[in-house]
Amino acid sequence: MALSPEISIEEVDETEEIPLETILLAQKTYRFDFEKKRLTSELISGLEAVRQHIMMALNITRYAHAIFSADTGNELHDVISNPDTTPEYKMTEIERVVKEAIIYDERIRRVFGFEIEYLDDTFQIAFQVDTVAGILAFEEVLTPNV
Repeated sequence: MALSPEISIEEVDETEEIPLETILLAQKTYRFDFEKKRLTSELISGLEAVRQHIMMALNITRYAHAIFSADTGNELHDVISNPDTTPEYKMTEIERVVKEAIIYDERIRRVFGFEIEYLDDTFQIAFQVDTVAGILAFEEVLTPNV
């Protein structure tokens, strides 16, 4: 019985130059089940892995867990729960904080197309992420008590 998953390793011609984008997209990671809040044994890569990275960055409070580096997570909760700032200020900060949370990944080229609405003490945000594998669209609802 193996202690680690069986992963086949392809042989590479050392004289062949492989584009960085190809290497980044071939990197595998374990799928995270956001409903059960657990890792699965399924390996993912490519656009699916980039989407998971973004979702993790948006769902983890930066500096709250010692297991994550300072580049992981966000400060959205601090921004939207601050009673001393206006909704208009919070809307500008939300865009900045989201960009800062996910732009550190080499697979991400840019974060753009933000649409932010403030309704009944919640912020509805939509944005797009241009990655080396394609464009991803996201929609989230943020509440101060999240």
